[in-house]
Amino acid sequence: MTPGRTLIFKIFILLVSQSTILAESVHIYVSPSGLDTNNGLSATDPLKSLQKATDKLDDTGIKGKDVYIELMSGYHDLSSTLIFKHGYTAPVTIRSYQHQQVHVTGGKRIQSNLFTKVTDVNILQRIPHEAHDKVRQIHLPDAGITNYGKMSSYGYYIHRTAPLEVFINGQPLHLAEWPTKNFINIDEVPDGRNGKRFTYENSSRDSRWVGEKEPWVYGYWYDSWADDSIPVATINSSIHQITLATKGRFGLKKGGLRYDGKVNVHSNQGGYFRVINMLSELDQPGEYYVDRTTGILYLWPNTATGTLQQTDVVYVSLLHDCIQLAPGVNNINFEDFTLEACRRYGIAGIRSSHVKITNLEIRNTGSYGVNCDKDCRSITVSRCDIHDTDGGVSLTGGNRVKLESSGNVIEDNHIWKFGRATQVGANGISPQGVNILMRYNHLHDGPYTCIRWAGNDHIMEYNHFSRCCHDSSDCGAIHASKDWTMRGNIIRYNHVHDTIRYWPGAPVRGVMLDDQYSSVNIEYNVFYHNEIHTNIGGGRDNIVRYNVFYDATSSSMQVDGRGIAKNSNPGSLATYLAKMPINNTLWSSRYPKLAAMAHSSRKGYPEGNQIYHNVYHNEHGKRFIAYSGGMENDTYYHTYENKHSFSSSDFLSPANNDFRLQCTAKEWANGVNFPQPITLDKVGPRYPYGPTYLNKGVKPTITTTSYTTGACNTGTVAPETNIPRGSYLPDGTSPNTLITNITNVGCWLLVNSCPVDSKIHGTFRDTYGEQHEQAATDEAKCLARAAEMWRHCGSAKNKPVTVVYGPTGKT
Repeated sequence: MTPGRTLIFKIFILLVSQSTILAESVHIYVSPSGLDTNNGLSATDPLKSLQKATDKLDDTGIKGKDVYIELMSGYHDLSSTLIFKHGYTAPVTIRSYQHQQVHVTGGKRIQSNLFTKVTDVNILQRIPHEAHDKVRQIHLPDAGITNYGKMSSYGYYIHRTAPLEVFINGQPLHLAEWPTKNFINIDEVPDGRNGKRFTYENSSRDSRWVGEKEPWVYGYWYDSWADDSIPVATINSSIHQITLATKGRFGLKKGGLRYDGKVNVHSNQGGYFRVINMLSELDQPGEYYVDRTTGILYLWPNTATGTLQQTDVVYVSLLHDCIQLAPGVNNINFEDFTLEACRRYGIAGIRSSHVKITNLEIRNTGSYGVNCDKDCRSITVSRCDIHDTDGGVSLTGGNRVKLESSGNVIEDNHIWKFGRATQVGANGISPQGVNILMRYNHLHDGPYTCIRWAGNDHIMEYNHFSRCCHDSSDCGAIHASKDWTMRGNIIRYNHVHDTIRYWPGAPVRGVMLDDQYSSVNIEYNVFYHNEIHTNIGGGRDNIVRYNVFYDATSSSMQVDGRGIAKNSNPGSLATYLAKMPINNTLWSSRYPKLAAMAHSSRKGYPEGNQIYHNVYHNEHGKRFIAYSGGMENDTYYHTYENKHSFSSSDFLSPANNDFRLQCTAKEWANGVNFPQPITLDKVGPRYPYGPTYLNKGVKPTITTTSYTTGACNTGTVAPETNIPRGSYLPDGTSPNTLITNITNVGCWLLVNSCPVDSKIHGTFRDTYGEQHEQAATDEAKCLARAAEMWRHCGSAKNKPVTVVYGPTGKT
C-alpha cells in the first residue's frame, strides 16, 4: 500500500471510530421494584428511582451520549421534584420501556382498606345526614403523609398551587362546596364595592357553616369574566353575612343571577359566589375535605358504587411541580407515559430549548400540564392527552422586538377539561411571543377560552374547538385582547362550534378580537352553533374571508368602534405601541399598516377591516353582522360578496357537521373561488395520542354514504320548472350593437335582479365561467351560463338573466 493510500485508510478508520462513538447510546432502566444500589444498565438490574437515574447522566461513560431512561411498568412516585439541572450535548429521553403502562406521579398511593367509616359523633353532627354512610376518613400520618399543603387564592389568570388533592382511579375529587357547581346571589354590600362584608340570599344552610375551621368563598364578584377565591374571616348566620379575610381583587356587588330558567342577561352578571372547603357541605360523591389541625382526610368516593374497593387506586398529590427544567436546559425528550398528581405544573421550564413532549398523558395537575416561560425555543408538545388540569399548555418564546421565531409547536394533542378550579385564565393553550404553531389539536370542555394568545405571527390551523367558554361570559374559544402591535396572526382551517353562553354577561364567541386587537386573518374556518361566530372589538386591519358561518344563536358576527371614544387617550394600547420599534426597517416592512397607523390621528378608529367571501346561514332571522354604534360605514368594516344562504340544503349534511357546499351556495362559491370547506375529519389530531397503553385517538373513517341530503331549496323564491329560452339579439354574424358596455372578448352576464344574492346585479364579465368552464373561448359554454346563473338567483320566471359572448356578440 502506498503512503498516500495508507494515510487515507487511517483517516477512514478514525472517522468510522468517531462516528461509532458518537452513535453510541446508553439505556438506564428504572422499575418501581428495582434498587438504587443496582447499576441500572440492564432490564434485569434496574434502579428504583428516577432521581437516581438522572444523577447518572453526568457519570463517565454516560455523559455526552444519547441516553434513554427506560421506565418499566408501574407507578413511579417521585419523592421530590425531578430536576434537570443543566443542558445536554446529546439528547436525553425519558420514556416507557417497550410501551409498558407507566405512571410518573407527584403523589402517594393510599391503600383503600385504610379508609374507615366516620364514627366521631361531633363530626357526624357536622356532616350532612345523607352523607353519614357514604363518607370515609383516614388519618393521613398513618399513611405516611404529613404535607397537607395550604389553601391559596386562585382564579382569573392565577397559576394555582393546589393544596393536597385526592384522585380515585385517575378521577379528581374537589373540595366540599355549596351549591355544587352553582352560585348564591349577594344581597347587599354594606361597605360598598371595595368593602369586605356582604349579605346573601336567605338560606337555612348557613347555620351549619358556623364553626368551620378554614372556610373560603369562590365566585364572580363583580363581572362574569373575572373569578376569584377569598378566605373568610367570619360568618354571621343570624343576619346571613360573610366578612372576608382580605378584599377581593374586583370588588363586590349585588347579584342578579336567575334560577328560574329564564335568560340571564348582561345586567345580571357578577355578584354571586359559592362556599368551599367546608366539612359541613361534604354532601356529594366526589367531594373531600382535609382537616389540617387533625390530619384527617374525609371524602365521599366518586366511584360507581360510591364506596371503596380493594382494587380502587387512591392517590393524593404532594409535590409542587413534578418535573422542572432549570433555566437553559435543552435536549430533553419525554415520551409515552402518564404524568399526574402534581400540585402545580406537570412539566415546568424556563428558557428551555429543544424539548420534545410526545405521547404523554398529563392529568390531575394543580395548574398547567406544561408551562415553559421566558423565551423557550424549539419546544414541541405533540400527541399528548392533557385533561383534568388547571390549564393545558402555556409556552412563551421568541423575541418580539427582533421578531425572532420561537420555533415552538403544539400539535396533534387532545386537551380537555382544563379548568378544574380556576375558570377564567386556565386556558387550553396559552401561547405568547413569536410564531408558535398550533395545529391539529382537539380542545374542548373548557370553562373559559380554549386558546388565549398574545404576540406576533402565531398560526392556529386545523384545530377542532368545541364547548369552550361554558362557565363564563365575554369569552372567545380563540381569544386575544388589547394590543395594536401583536400582528400577523392567522386563524385558518379550524372547526369551531358550540361556544354557547350559559351565564350572564357579554356574549361568547368562536373568535374574539377583544379591545381593539388588530391585523388577524380569519379564513377558511367552519363555525357552527356558536352564540356569535366572530367579533371584531374595535380593532383595525382584520380580514375575515372564506369562512362558513352556520346557525349562530345571536348573530354571525359582531363589530364595534369602542376605540373611537378613547381615540385621544388610548391608555395601555399607546403604552404597548411605544414599547415596540414599529418604525424600524424590520417592523415597518413586516407590518406597514402599523407604521402608518402610528402617525395617524385616528388610531382608535376601526379602519381597514375587510369582511368578504363568507357564506352564512342563520335560522330565525338572525343577522349576519350586528353593528354597534353606527359602524356600517365601509371605511371601518368593508363588507362585500358574502353569500346569504336561505336554506340548510346549501350544505351537504349539517346534522353530521359536514358543511361542504352544494346547491346555490356551491354556484356562488364557484363565482368567487371559495374552496370547499374543510371537513371534520381533516381537523384535530392526525395520530393516536397519549401513551400507547391507552390506545386513544384512532380516527374513525368518515364517509358520506350514510348522509341524508335533501333536494336543493333556494329559499323564499319558488323555483320554476321551465328554463326560459335564450333570445338572440344579433345572431353572431355581426358585431353586438344593442349592449354597448361590454367588449368583444370574454363572456358577459347581465343580471337585473338576483333575489337570493343581492350582491349579484348589473353587467359584469363572468370570470368564473371563463376560468372553470372555458366560457371565454367556447361560445356554447358561455351561453349555457345564463341558465346556471338564473338557477343560482332563484329560478324566478320574471327575473331573466342575459349572457353575451363577446367575440361574436351572440346572446
